[in-house]
Amino acid sequence: MINRQSRNRSIVFMAVITASFAVVGTRFWYLQVKEGSHYEALAQADTLRKLPIPAPRGNIVTADGKVVATSKPSWTLYYLANGQNMPSSELTLLGKELGESPAYLSQLISKQIAQLPPYDPVVITSGLTASEMTNIEENINELPNLRIQPIAVRYYPYGNLMGNIIGYTQRINAQEYQQLKNKGFSMTSIVGAAGLEYEYNQYLHGHAGGEYAEVNRQGQLVKLLSRSGPTPGDTLHLTINWRLEETAQNSLAYVMKAMRHSTVGFSHSAGAVQGAVIAMNPNNGDILAMASLPTYNPNKLLPTNPKEYSSYYNKLATSPLAKMGISPFIDEAISGWFAPGSVFKPIMAVAALASGVITPTTEIYDPGYFPKDRAFGNWYAPGFGWLNVEQALGLSDDVFFYTLGYDMGINTMDKWMRKFLLNKPTHIDLPGEITSQIPTPARLAASGQGPWTWGWNLNTVIGQGIARYTLIALARADAAIANGGTLYWPHLVSEITTPSGKVVKKFNPVVQGKINLPYSIWHAVHQGMDMSAQDPDIAKGVSGTGYGALAGLPVPVASKTGTAQVVGQSNNYNAFFLTYGPMPHPQILILVYIREGNWGADSGFVARAIYDQYFKIQDPKAQPLFDSVFGLNWKWPYSYQKPAAPKY
Repeated sequence: MINRQSRNRSIVFMAVITASFAVVGTRFWYLQVKEGSHYEALAQADTLRKLPIPAPRGNIVTADGKVVATSKPSWTLYYLANGQNMPSSELTLLGKELGESPAYLSQLISKQIAQLPPYDPVVITSGLTASEMTNIEENINELPNLRIQPIAVRYYPYGNLMGNIIGYTQRINAQEYQQLKNKGFSMTSIVGAAGLEYEYNQYLHGHAGGEYAEVNRQGQLVKLLSRSGPTPGDTLHLTINWRLEETAQNSLAYVMKAMRHSTVGFSHSAGAVQGAVIAMNPNNGDILAMASLPTYNPNKLLPTNPKEYSSYYNKLATSPLAKMGISPFIDEAISGWFAPGSVFKPIMAVAALASGVITPTTEIYDPGYFPKDRAFGNWYAPGFGWLNVEQALGLSDDVFFYTLGYDMGINTMDKWMRKFLLNKPTHIDLPGEITSQIPTPARLAASGQGPWTWGWNLNTVIGQGIARYTLIALARADAAIANGGTLYWPHLVSEITTPSGKVVKKFNPVVQGKINLPYSIWHAVHQGMDMSAQDPDIAKGVSGTGYGALAGLPVPVASKTGTAQVVGQSNNYNAFFLTYGPMPHPQILILVYIREGNWGADSGFVARAIYDQYFKIQDPKAQPLFDSVFGLNWKWPYSYQKPAAPKY
């Protein structure tokens, strides 16, 4: 009885076990065979993904310690796109929270998806406000593929001051990525697009960090696994002095405005809307200040804010200046081409003295016109009579230099232009430099204006004709006159350091050329330029041409003015002003250009403003001089003011 009951129980138990295995086996077959591929895909969809954390770009710091480019934290909204655009319902909701149209957001996302590697997050916007972040977080269930993350974005504390020298940034493009991918750059990198940001991009870039996360096939964050912090970029230390830079740009704008509003005849010019200025140390090539107007505010060209970028760029591209062919993205100091007028005469004076055409005591008679052709008249119609080279430079006498050009001929002038490297770029550490074009018979013939005649020699020697020079090339050449023959590499960066201060690279002066001449030649040119700046009566009661802007300056300086006819415009003249000091051992050279500035001396007030700061001059004589030139009751705001005492 017991054995039969035990046997019956065993049979039932075995039946239950068999049935259970049958159920499990059937389910196993269903999962592994019938639906195996589906569930395998689900398992494989959970994957590791690196969410990049961009590195803060390195700082850019002036010689006197002002940080002119840095990075600041900004809350950035990412979309984990997984190769797919955002569903329309989510686009509508997100657009409402951000104040953007769904169409704009869709286009923004699609463009980045097409450019980025698969699974890389798409940047929607940076600079989220507290209320925007709160609203997005409250709706995160309806916006499951969004992620808010703080990143470092570029910030320029002084806006458009020095804007087109510093430059701006942009997202890396495919071509740049191919060139830079082996140097720590990714498809999400921000790179320099212009100015110093572009020139020193590899140093400024830094190395991105990232968060390693488990993300499901919908792109939703499952779990954060680890985080690696970014490494900031290196710091650029500039040769530029911030106070001089600020003065250079502001005074250039101020003087151009004075020209446009002037009530005094020849000092008035409605076309004075573009200009540039370079201040450099002639003894080593350090750029102490450089400004080009118009300029732009790089804070409005951030790639992390594409809507503002587009709006601001379009505004600049369609401005009244743009319609005149004037762009803030062109740095006139290195990318403008000019016939410089009489600021070219010191170089030609050196050429004539060095080639033996004249000596420092040679005198040439000026009757008011060139004797071989009265069409070549002097700017001072009565003529100055007998002049030596020093007086001719001080008065910017045209007839004296016409004679030099006629006697030297183009071959001799060409030889000396090449010695001053005017046919070579300076290789300044900025992108966009163009190479000057010295005048030659071959160039003239190619332009269809040939053949070369002696009349072209006369145009060449006074900085007119077919010659086209950049300001930076002229500044390098003129610095060689100031220092006695050495052509230095012009540069803006003195050294590069890590964020901790370790020196990565140091830039020492580089000699690009040497002109070995007797001291007497340099001295004669210096004396003539001294007279231009300081002598109130060189001949016939006429002062030096630079005296009208520099009279009363308590520091001995040299100068040369230039008034160059605008090509194709018989009544418009560009203004140039060259000066250096203190004499006899110059420490700073300044070269100014103002489009349609008419009389070259008037642009000298920009140089005077820079001198006031450099030499710490409290300059009461500038105000009445400025008023008399422009006829305006405007304050002269550039006299040196001692910094306020610190408050404790």
